[in-house]
Amino acid sequence: MPAYRQLLALTLAALSTLAYAQNQPNPPRPSDPRPADPRAAAAAERRADVMGRVTAVSPDGRTLTITVPPPRPATDQPAAPRPEPITVTLTDKTQLLFFGVADGEAKPAAGQMAMVWLDEGSKDQAARIRLMKREGEERPDVQGRVLAVSPDARTITVETRSDASDRPTGKIDLHIAPYTQSLYYGVDRDAARPTPDYQIVAWLEKGSRDVPVRIRFMKNDARELPPNPR
Repeated sequence: MPAYRQLLALTLAALSTLAYAQNQPNPPRPSDPRPADPRAAAAAERRADVMGRVTAVSPDGRTLTITVPPPRPATDQPAAPRPEPITVTLTDKTQLLFFGVADGEAKPAAGQMAMVWLDEGSKDQAARIRLMKREGEERPDVQGRVLAVSPDARTITVETRSDASDRPTGKIDLHIAPYTQSLYYGVDRDAARPTPDYQIVAWLEKGSRDVPVRIRFMKNDARELPPNPR
């Protein structure tokens, strides 16, 4: 599978899991004694209350506007209208987790996918939020397999491949700049660094032929994606 399609598959697998969870009923709440933190317990006992795409963030970062996809219609039924955007308020106690972000990007931003658990009894105050950056919609400039990495990890030799046939098309040396955003997929603990045999996709700096502004590294076993829920 071409590296670009692998990255799309990784993103779609995560998004399909989010969409699948949205259409599942809330599981019954356990009767076991609650942990010491009731906010964390309440969030863990149920699926997210709000799931969708962040379309706006207030200047102070305290309010998120989330567009929720319409529910799946029943068989032979017309499509349901898209729900109105939902406004969610963050407090000092709101727990935030970010996925797929680079250095300095761990903050709410438009375009992120969001899963929100509200405070019990509240209609808009968030107890916990998971935010995932969407990547891979734009076609990369370079894709292929890492052949070699310089001792300082600033130059990466890549065997380029065709998206259509997945056949080698040549070689290129990519020069990693201080501002290059690098993300790793399917790596072991403490192994997020460039090494040979990674599959990569890269987006070059505008006007450059060899300096990536973004680069994604994927281990070969990243092809073994979790099955899409049905």
